[in-house]
Order: sequence, then C-alpha cells, then structure tokens
Amino acid sequence: MKTRIVTIASVLAALVCFRADLMADPGWVLQASGSVHNLMEVHFIDATAGLAVGEGGAILRSTDGGATWDLVPSGVTAMLNAVEMATTTVGIADGADGTIVRTTDGGQTWNTVSSGSNAILWGACFTDDKNGTVVGQAGTILRTNDGGLTWNPQNCPTNVTLFEVEFVDALTGTVVGQDGTILRTVDGGAHWVVQATGEPELDFHAVFFLNATKGIAVGELGLIRVTSDGGATWTSQASLTNNTLLAVHFYDELRGTAVGVNGTIIATTDGGATWETQSSGTTRTLNEVFYSAANRIVAVGEGGIVLTKTLENATGVDNGVTPLAFGLDQNYPNPFNPSTTIRFQLPAAGHVRISVFDMLGREVAELVNETMEAGGHAVSFHAPTASSGMYVYRITAGAYTAARVMTLLK
Repeated sequence: MKTRIVTIASVLAALVCFRADLMADPGWVLQASGSVHNLMEVHFIDATAGLAVGEGGAILRSTDGGATWDLVPSGVTAMLNAVEMATTTVGIADGADGTIVRTTDGGQTWNTVSSGSNAILWGACFTDDKNGTVVGQAGTILRTNDGGLTWNPQNCPTNVTLFEVEFVDALTGTVVGQDGTILRTVDGGAHWVVQATGEPELDFHAVFFLNATKGIAVGELGLIRVTSDGGATWTSQASLTNNTLLAVHFYDELRGTAVGVNGTIIATTDGGATWETQSSGTTRTLNEVFYSAANRIVAVGEGGIVLTKTLENATGVDNGVTPLAFGLDQNYPNPFNPSTTIRFQLPAAGHVRISVFDMLGREVAELVNETMEAGGHAVSFHAPTASSGMYVYRITAGAYTAARVMTLLK
C-alpha cells in the first residue's frame, strides 16, 4: 500500500529546482505563483478565473487564465488537497483533518464549515449547485445537498484512501483510490460498488470522464485504465512512462493531459488511445492539470510551481478546409454562464439538428434544424433563465449522431 505522494515544500527545494525550470520545453511556460507551498489542485471557473490550493491552507486566485496569481486568506493552516466549484461563485476546498472551507464570491473570501470528519479529505465533485461529494482517507465519502454548507457520511465498501471522485451525471459517479480501488454508483452515491481493475497492488490517483461512457483513470508507475461503459469495466492502456501519474484532465474527447512525479507530462490527441511524453523542464512533482480554456493548460505542483501551455489550433475554428469526418467539439467555455459556443464539423452538406436536454432527458432548446453546407460551424447556446447543472447537447446529421455534456454554473 502506498499513499499519495506529497513532497515537503521549502525555499531550498524551490531553489534546487529553479535551474531545471528554466530549461522547460518552449511549449510549457513557468509562471510566478508567489508561493513556495506545494500546490495540490487547480480548478478554473471559466477561461480566466482560476483557483489553486495547497500546503499550509494556501489558496491562490488567478483572473487571467493562470498567468498571474494572488494569495487569498483561507482562514486555515491545514493542507488543502482539492478545490471544486458548484457555481461560478459557490465552491469548496478540502484537505487534512476533515477541513472544508467554502466560498460564495468566486474564491475571494472563505469560511470554514464542519465536515463532521477528522479524515484527510482529497477529491471533490459537484453535479449541480446543491449536490456534491467529497472523498478521503479510510474510505471516507461525504455528501452535501445544500451547496457545501452541511455534509453527511455515506456507506463505503472499502477502508482504503480514496483520492478522486467524478460524476458524469446526477446519478452515475466513480471514485478511485489505493490498492487499485475503483468504486461506482448509479444512484447518486446512496450505494457504491467495487469494480474489478486487475491492479490490486497499485494506487489510482485520478479519474476523468470524457463523456458519459468513456473515462480514464491514472496512477502509480504510469498506470492507465480506460472504461467505455461508464465505469462498469476497465481495461489496461500503455502510457509511455513508469512515473506515477497524479492527475488527468481532458478538454474534449480527443485532447487530454496527465501529469505526475519528476515533472512528468504526457498528452494525447486521440482520446487516450496513444500518448506522447512532453518536457516540463522540471523535476518537481506536478499534482494537478486543468484546461483553463480551449487553448490553455495549467499544471501546478511542488514548491508552488505553476506551468502553462498554449495550444495551437485548439478551438476548432473553420480554416476553410472541408473536414474529412463529422465532429462535435466540447462547448467553450465550459462550465459557462449564461452563454457558450458549440462547434461542429460536416464533411458534406446535409440536414443538421442540434438540441439541448436536461439530465431527465427533456429537451430544453433546439439550436439548429436546417440544411447546412460542408465545413466547420458554430452555434451559441444562451441560457439566462436555466438552472445550474449538467446538460446534454446532441447533434444528428444524416446517420451521424453524437452527444456531449456541458455544465451551467450560475
């Protein structure tokens, strides 16, 4: 059994790594975070507003996509391991000793709330503005239905440390943790079932779902497992590294990045079928990675390190070339409030219909229903009166059908 890797931050460690950081791949840029504390997680509310949390109760806030950061008082000194927003203004950070702090103004100020637990808390996930889940040490699973104000324990079939939780809708969720543990719920967390992974000796540190059915879990010694049935079964996949992977995040169903110890960065452009290694220019542990926008990735980690990378041709903008295949991009921004853009590709002219549905399957908007020319297209979804939560948008063009999930945060 092996616990998640948390190195001790110090000024000496920052100085030792400084020379290596200067040698980073030109694609990855070292940003000044203003902190030497280990940063454990980063989360972006939109393309510009982001939060990072870490050692000593550190909370950093960015308003320019991760280029610059300001230290925000958290009111606690415990290690903070995760940060998650329920809306654009309401969110939580959790960590050691059962610590949970809550914000109602987008991360500018924070107040402590009781978790009812003394366990080390790790991952967090909200499915809407009310319902959220936190996981942690000794099989701890906590649930809120009031936006993080109060928390209640849930039954868990294991007592190992749980590192990450991810929901694809209000009912279906996945948790990963020590000793190859993957748990799945299909009833909003009322019951959790252990899934077979074939890796009882290795820890899973992170999980991310590209859509409602396909997910990727990463962990020790470059471990990668993939599901195509919503987390019911998992299969092995090569990662090109033996270094422990601590985080994985995808912008859409094709583009994703995973990070880990020794400055490890691997990336995929085919939905995780194949991966390539990238030079971070550092040997520091990278604890988290997040796509802050269609063309920017932010990674954080040991000693307050913040790396950003800008991607070329990442937005799916029509460049005048007829696409070779149908395609439906992830909406941007996502999460959004109240408007977002959906881009799609047509290899031939034909009738196209794009609709938006709530998580109960009710159609809430029809965005396109017409004949369109071949090429790249974009349509806006404006939802000023809709409730916060997850929505599905679906395209039908001839025999082609695809759907993606987007999140409205108010």
